Amino acid sequence: MQRILLALKQRLHKNIFVLGLMTLISVASLFIAAQPSYAVLHSKNKLTPDERVDRAYQYSEATGLLEEDKQNSGNANEPFNYNEKANEKTVIKSKEENNEPNLIEKAQDLIQKVTGND
Repeated sequence: MQRILLALKQRLHKNIFVLGLMTLISVASLFIAAQPSYAVLHSKNKLTPDERVDRAYQYSEATGLLEEDKQNSGNANEPFNYNEKANEKTVIKSKEENNEPNLIEKAQDLIQKVTGND
């Protein structure tokens, strides 16, 4: 019986000690001065075009070049519409200019002829 009580007492002391340390760490974090955050809320709206280009160059040179091109275009401040495909116009133009069937269309025709699904 005494062993059980002694084991419970030791566990209780450990739990109180751990809880005390957690409380001490939590209270100490309240008194530490807050570090400045370099993140900008809605940074797209608050950065100037030059700042955007500089930030892009921090990622990589290619990103910086792309951002410069974007800033030089007329729609630099408009968000990109992901539903609109960037090369859709190019594909339509190339189909209009080149009426010959490409390799995929030829393969589809051949499969249709072989299977008899005309």
